[in-house]
Amino acid sequence: MTSVATKSQEKPVLARFGELVPYQSQHAENGVPREVMEYLAANKVFPVVAPAGLVGRNALAPVKGWPGLCITIAQCTPRQGPVAHNHTATLETFFCLDGRFDIVWGNQLEHRVTLEPGDLCSVPPGMYRAFRNLTDSEARLLVLIQGDQNMSDKIEMPRAIGEEVRQKHGDKVMELLAAINMRFQGGDTPEFTPAQMQQRVARQAGLKAQATSDKETVYPIMAPKSADRSAPVEAWPGMSVAMLSSKPGEASTAKVDDSHCQWLINVGGQECEVSFGSERAALGRFDMIRVEPGTTRTVRNLSSEPARLLLVTQGKETIVANQG
Repeated sequence: MTSVATKSQEKPVLARFGELVPYQSQHAENGVPREVMEYLAANKVFPVVAPAGLVGRNALAPVKGWPGLCITIAQCTPRQGPVAHNHTATLETFFCLDGRFDIVWGNQLEHRVTLEPGDLCSVPPGMYRAFRNLTDSEARLLVLIQGDQNMSDKIEMPRAIGEEVRQKHGDKVMELLAAINMRFQGGDTPEFTPAQMQQRVARQAGLKAQATSDKETVYPIMAPKSADRSAPVEAWPGMSVAMLSSKPGEASTAKVDDSHCQWLINVGGQECEVSFGSERAALGRFDMIRVEPGTTRTVRNLSSEPARLLLVTQGKETIVANQG
């Protein structure tokens, strides 16, 4: 994780995918066996952004961001994924970076929706969910976890899974997991139908272009109801997600307003350059950079192929927990 100097007082923060450390390794140093974390979660989960003071599995993210948002990358081996778990007070959004994933939900994980690269699915709190890599290679999901200004990193898993872990690894491991807000208290959760979930899925092929005030063309994906009615998926207040697509050699410029910061995530794999005044930073595959409020930034596609960057824009609005 590095900083890029600009003329503004705030310095944009750059997170290199190749430098990230999975929390399986981070928490192994604190006594939780890697075997346990790899069973309960994706094979590797790379925390990238977490609010200062967060308590939980993502607390060791290298970038400390604004309240209300964690960003991670979940990497799964073939046919692998986490056990059933319930985010009790946060909105969990999956964006397929590569490969192909089933997002499954329900008390028996009986429902599913399949994501291809560029697709998004946002799962409300209060239900069991999991995901599975359907391919024969490692594959990755970008995960956005949105909460209120005092968000926790708490998840609940079924009691039967907890008893299985306890019998194999003992009470001490259960205490260590509870200390990072991974608990096994969950009973049945309310029904959420496939029709309801389809309202929370966006397909890359169905996104519609929209010109911004800076004459930059983006494809809205997710936004609060009051902010952008063209986005197919509704987010909680304080966050919006859009796609920026650029042709080879193309450059586009936009200013982040004074009340928001913006994460630019290279989801297409082609090399791009982000510049702020005289400073420049190259973004490789799955690298991300934060643009501070009031900053004008330019994105240039340095490759011979179309490039895609995900724009995650965050405000400081207070978020009411457990919104639908």
